[in-house]
Amino acid sequence: MNLKKITVALMIPILYLGLCGCFEIVPKSFYDDFSSYSVGEKAPFGEWKVKKGGFKIEAVMSEDKKSINNVAVPINNGIIYIDKNYTNFKLIVDIKRLEEGDNPKIYFRLINNAQAGYYIEIKGYDMGYALYKFNGTKVEKLAESYSAAPAGTDFYRYEVIAKDNKIIFLAGGQKYIEYTDNNTPILKGGIGIGGGKAYYDNVRVEPIQ
Repeated sequence: MNLKKITVALMIPILYLGLCGCFEIVPKSFYDDFSSYSVGEKAPFGEWKVKKGGFKIEAVMSEDKKSINNVAVPINNGIIYIDKNYTNFKLIVDIKRLEEGDNPKIYFRLINNAQAGYYIEIKGYDMGYALYKFNGTKVEKLAESYSAAPAGTDFYRYEVIAKDNKIIFLAGGQKYIEYTDNNTPILKGGIGIGGGKAYYDNVRVEPIQ
């Protein structure tokens, strides 16, 4: 068998795997602290796409008052998202409400141009958290916590862990929601931020086994 035939023989199973959907490239880790964008720049920027409304970059004082950091801010309750097929992952976001009553959101496993997926609502006045599943205009509440971390209007770190059909939500390292979706779960998709008035920073996605 000559080299050309060997090459063709090796390519056939690879093409077959891609066509049948058996072979899939897992997205790598993602991180954005918005420092690479200009103050006043509006979405889309970097890998971010716009789902609705708008988003812009602002500069704010760090929590320790020692530096000025870029952050992402929704315009008209805007939502931006990363269009990648993350399956099992940790999503970490630092969020600071603009006012205590604001309800920022974290989106994940977004599919169909972010028209379906899940999101966590961070309720205003630290009244709790809620997990929702949506498809177009249909929105279903899956789980809720009536306790919350004392975030106020300070930056606070939130984390979503999605593994198979199980979803865990943490605030400040403490678990508040754990839910298993047994009703046609969405098992992969992109991530997003927005849907409320807040500063967003240090968005990170880490694939897990």
